[in-house]
Amino acid sequence: MKFTIFTLFIIGLSFCHAQNTQLSGSVKDTLDQPLPNANILAFPQESGFQTRFAISSPQGLYKLQLERNVSYRVEVSYMGFAKISDTISLSEDTVRDFKMKPLSDQLGEIVIKQRLAVKVREDTITYRTDNFVTGEERKLRDILKKLPGVEIDRDGNATVNGKEVTKLMVEGKDFFTGDEKLGVNNIPADAVDEVEAIDNYNEVAFLKGLSDSDKMVLNIKLKEGKKKFAFGDIEVGGGLEDRYLIHPNLFYYSAKTAVNAIGDFINIGQKSFTLSDYINFEGGFSLLSKDPSAYFNLGNDDFAQFLNNDDFVYNKNEFGAFSISQELSKSTNIDAYSIVSNGKLEARNESDFTYLTGEQQEENRTTTTNNNLLFTLNKLRLRYIPDSGTDLYAASYLKTSKGDGLNHVLSQTPDQNTFVDTQTQPQSLDFKTELSFNRQFSYKHTSTVEAAVQYSQNNNDRDWLFNRPVFSGVIPFNAEDDTYNLVQTTRSRNYDFNINAKHYWVLHRFHHIYPEVGINVTHQNYTTLDTQRLNDGSRLDFTSSGFNNDLFFKLSDSYFGFQYKAKADDVIFKPGLFYHYYSWSVDQFETQEVGKGKPVLLPELLVEWEISSGEKLRLKYNRLSQFGNASQLANRLRLSSFNGLFSGNENLENQLSHSASLFYSKFSLYRGIFMNAGLSYRHTEDAIRNTTQIEGIDQINTLIYTDLPENSYGTNASFSKKISDYRFTLGGNLNLSDYSRIINNATLAYNSVNYGYNFKTETSFDTWPNLETGLRHSFSDFSSDSFESTFQRITPFAYLDYDFLEDFILKASYEFTYYENKAQNQINHFQEAGASLFYQKEGSAWGFELEAQNIFDIRFRASNFFSQFLITDQRTFIQPRTLIFKVTYKL
Repeated sequence: MKFTIFTLFIIGLSFCHAQNTQLSGSVKDTLDQPLPNANILAFPQESGFQTRFAISSPQGLYKLQLERNVSYRVEVSYMGFAKISDTISLSEDTVRDFKMKPLSDQLGEIVIKQRLAVKVREDTITYRTDNFVTGEERKLRDILKKLPGVEIDRDGNATVNGKEVTKLMVEGKDFFTGDEKLGVNNIPADAVDEVEAIDNYNEVAFLKGLSDSDKMVLNIKLKEGKKKFAFGDIEVGGGLEDRYLIHPNLFYYSAKTAVNAIGDFINIGQKSFTLSDYINFEGGFSLLSKDPSAYFNLGNDDFAQFLNNDDFVYNKNEFGAFSISQELSKSTNIDAYSIVSNGKLEARNESDFTYLTGEQQEENRTTTTNNNLLFTLNKLRLRYIPDSGTDLYAASYLKTSKGDGLNHVLSQTPDQNTFVDTQTQPQSLDFKTELSFNRQFSYKHTSTVEAAVQYSQNNNDRDWLFNRPVFSGVIPFNAEDDTYNLVQTTRSRNYDFNINAKHYWVLHRFHHIYPEVGINVTHQNYTTLDTQRLNDGSRLDFTSSGFNNDLFFKLSDSYFGFQYKAKADDVIFKPGLFYHYYSWSVDQFETQEVGKGKPVLLPELLVEWEISSGEKLRLKYNRLSQFGNASQLANRLRLSSFNGLFSGNENLENQLSHSASLFYSKFSLYRGIFMNAGLSYRHTEDAIRNTTQIEGIDQINTLIYTDLPENSYGTNASFSKKISDYRFTLGGNLNLSDYSRIINNATLAYNSVNYGYNFKTETSFDTWPNLETGLRHSFSDFSSDSFESTFQRITPFAYLDYDFLEDFILKASYEFTYYENKAQNQINHFQEAGASLFYQKEGSAWGFELEAQNIFDIRFRASNFFSQFLITDQRTFIQPRTLIFKVTYKL
């Protein structure tokens, strides 16, 4: 109720303030032809108001929202035409048409450099930031939020005209890993001159138009005084209960050299490096398209598990990042970066489990975790471009991690209590070298060759201490020993090599053919050893009871095929067909258990229709093939959790599935509309799936290769409309799936339905508080022949951003979460809030900020999960209320 009253008060106050008038009309040349993408700017002649901006539509139309009775200098500009300038003040909506004259000079042609506020050229939009900023911006994100068509969420993820940004560059060079969040949240605003949004970006210039790219990239151009200059800032802070923050940023740029350094020493509950950052470093969604198995394996490695704890009661990070880019010559560039992080995390979870088998066993479980992790990410890259038709690229990557963890588990059931202490020591090393050579022989013939070699090793030592023998009858514990101490060592070694050659043959301007050939080779060695440590220090080996693995897996994937690309009017049609031959063998304890080979045909299709400059439709289809890894093929038992055993299956083969999607997007700066909608379908032919044997809460999982039916369907849509100083956004999604699993030797059919909607309203006032407020509402339904579970989650939210008294910035956030498990009639709700007040006198290098997190001091967040045999109600404890005072100094 308080949230509703507060929100309605702010919105009502904002509407009362909204005294806007509309200036609209057309921009045409002297021949009465419309001029699309013309810039119309209105500069307020009074302090306290923002510059207003519009771009003319393809029909030359424009709209500007101006403050009533405020004097503006209106400028209309278009490349190659004389600028129009006039002063106006509106008391009511007004229509005004502009006619522009071509630039000319009686003494001859003059080349005139015009700097438009926004310049649209093919796939590139260039924003001149001076026309949009007020001087109160602190970081790059504050500038981007004011650019037309650019959206920034609270984490720093950016979209341009509804399309997600995948990379950030500064002066044409990658900013560290290219992850936009690092730059958006750290680059000082006063260093930015222009922002380029480049769609369909390709690092190799002459491959644009040949090699398909759906990347959206931001390139930041620095002000003249910052192009050979050191700049940055430092932020320090302290608070109650020994909370602290030290955050230095240092940047140096010159014509040939760029150096960036970022540090973070913090224990106030903010992570310096997250799981999403790690996945982006490894290639993000581009890796998903190249190697789906590698992408999904990322989330399961030990390093990712340490990063995956987003909620914690205590978190300390020591983070450092350094990058350098050097132009060795006009044709040669070298760049490198290194990221080092040392983190400590303490977490606590309480869970109630309902097992949907037999008598529906109930379990209450409390888990506390203490983890430490040191990791490094390093890259060295060389690029050689001797001429416009040659591009040579070489890069080496080194990733290391070392951690230790201590977990305490208390599991309570009506029958027994289980206490488990687990010490974990994961360690990994990953080294990869890539080489790419691209050559354009002529307009009709271009070739690329790419090769990569990778070595990785992962070690994990686990020490389990139980109060009772678990899985009695399966794990042969020595019952005469008064402790049940299971020691597990896991080792994996992977060697990968791949090479690919592709030729781009332009048969005709609108007809291309792309033959391609390559091979991927992987060798994987995977060993596990589970033993019992006895009181006298000796070990009891479990090998004779079906435990422990020493597996060697070899896989060769040879392939060739082609893609054909044709264009008719505004439609691109691109079918393809690839032939793969897989050859693999599996050796367990030096005895070959499997040696096979099989061919697979993988068709694909891409159809793109550019309905207009701001409206597109894309249809995509692929047949996908994916092999498992050595850990899935290892067919002997190992302990995976205190109540879980796992064994793989040496007879697994490649998974096969069909994937189809349809995506529609439309944007219009003139109408203030952004729209996206998508449909997706996936059918699995052959899959690797778990079969589970459950007794009480104990589970034994084994993998099988199956053709059990499995389908998933999805749709999502979002619509955004800007009216005056308000933006309204509505979105929704629906995901359906049906599949079967084998539980206790019975094949069970399952259906899952997840759907939801969200809406929000944002304001963009000059002098009044700006508010983003809305609601997220999601539903989940999971059912089989024997049960049905239904959940819903409702989250209203509000974010306030208010610049006042010229030197103060107030920010606040509030979320209320209502969670309901309808099947068990359980309801949870909690509210979260944070606020900060920042002060910096205009022209001063010093800034001061007071920040509060978890204002209501809530203890935990509640959530629900479900699977084929398990319903989980979970309470994840979070860091208590934090109050911190910060001081910043701009270098």
